[in-house]
Amino acid sequence: MNPLRIRSSSARDISARGNDGNMSPWTCPNTKCVYDKQLEPQQRCQMCGIEAEQFAFSELGELWKQKWSLRKSLKKAEENERQLRTMKFCPKCGSTDVDFSVFYRPSIWKCHKCDYEGPFILEDGNVAEEIRKKHERKRQLP
Repeated sequence: MNPLRIRSSSARDISARGNDGNMSPWTCPNTKCVYDKQLEPQQRCQMCGIEAEQFAFSELGELWKQKWSLRKSLKKAEENERQLRTMKFCPKCGSTDVDFSVFYRPSIWKCHKCDYEGPFILEDGNVAEEIRKKHERKRQLP
């Protein structure tokens, strides 16, 4: 401790000390928030606005595992969304099994599922899902 900086020991400071005399960390307690930096007592999280809470080191490890798991799943969802935006869908059946009909004429697409061949292609996954459902219903009708 810096001798020039005098600090009074409040009840909160004393209760915050672990067995080894070190301060226990304070951080955002919200497991649905990805903020995992250490905060000061009574400071609010910069992302979700919840007041910091004190954690024992064993609890902190578990909290961070949950937060990192959330962060990982959010990244994975973002990656899946990005991939869906770049996918191509057949406008007739909604299949993703489409490619160029002829490599030197990239404006003509061919679907290997329904044999569609033409210049139009879908890039919207939601519209393709609706088309896919309609196509399946038509195939099931006698």
